[in-house]
Amino acid sequence: MKIKHILLAVLAVIVAAGGSIGYSYQAERTPEYALAQLMDGVKSRDYDTVRRYADVDNLITTTYDESTKILADDIVNLNKTYPQDWFFRHDTAFMQQYIAERRSDDMVFIQRVLELYMDPEITPISRMDGQAKWIADEMTKFGDSYDVSVRSVQTDGTRAMAVVDIKGKDTDYGRLVPQLTLKVDMEQQDDGHWQAVHIANTAEAFYPVVKGIEDYWTLQGWQ
Repeated sequence: MKIKHILLAVLAVIVAAGGSIGYSYQAERTPEYALAQLMDGVKSRDYDTVRRYADVDNLITTTYDESTKILADDIVNLNKTYPQDWFFRHDTAFMQQYIAERRSDDMVFIQRVLELYMDPEITPISRMDGQAKWIADEMTKFGDSYDVSVRSVQTDGTRAMAVVDIKGKDTDYGRLVPQLTLKVDMEQQDDGHWQAVHIANTAEAFYPVVKGIEDYWTLQGWQ
């Protein structure tokens, strides 16, 4: 299967877009409005809207870099926690080199996953496309199994912090990560609209997501 640290990088971001947003907003140029538009854009597979209200490239890059750094730095603990998983049977130096060698290809792959998720009518034309299409289809299953609500939004000038609660439904996929909280950094753009730009608590979300992925492999019957 495609290496796990890709899913570590994207799962937390994508799952958050799976449900309807439980927050009222009062004006177009507010973080709350941007979050609602972002969620609606994902649900309707409108990539232009998603890109307007989320800095997709920065979200992918920073979440990938932060999560894979944790993966490399904490590989010994991960091996102790999941001794059955061959992926964690390495040391930090090996993982750092491994991630560095794959990073550029992984960025391309993640972008392709999102393209195939946003447009299910695209026909895969390569082996990489086939792998990306499989993950995109799995993302749909995850999205159907989670509800999302915004707990709070704190605005300070042109910056804001949104606290987003993700709750799994009582399904096989929803039970993988029963509850997760994401803190989303947002920035106001020159024309006044807001964008989600960064997941601020990647380290906090890392281990619940890793456990969910490990349980996912078990659910699929993979060892």
